Amino acid sequence: MSVFSRPRPVALPPTPPIEPKAVERTRFVEHAGKRILLLDYSGLGSDLRELLGEITRTRRMISGQAPASLLTLTDVRGCIITPANVRAMKELVDHNEPYVRWSAVVVGLTGVYLAGFRAIQGLSRRRNLLSFGDPDEAKDWLASQP
Repeated sequence: MSVFSRPRPVALPPTPPIEPKAVERTRFVEHAGKRILLLDYSGLGSDLRELLGEITRTRRMISGQAPASLLTLTDVRGCIITPANVRAMKELVDHNEPYVRWSAVVVGLTGVYLAGFRAIQGLSRRRNLLSFGDPDEAKDWLASQP
């Protein structure tokens, strides 16, 4: 092959498809012109390490916000309720208190979820924390707060 000959095409293996980035569980959403911090813990709790990892990410994000500036929506539908999980969520609620103006929790309002929420709310003594059965209802309520 001389220096002047054309290079042969090289067959490359197919490029794997790019997976869309997983949606972050803790993220800001807009609703009715208000910025709401969504804490999506739905379906978590069977693996305590996974739950604690998400709580750590949430704490870091919330710590970077101004005091009394946040509207938060926490979705715990389908979570596994254990004493360790309730303790971890209660610690998160306590940590968030200085940063949160109003908070809504979507629990589905059934048996164990309602009991778990009431335990967390009672232990934290937070009065700006309300429960809802539906995320849209919770967002509407948060957006209506001053």
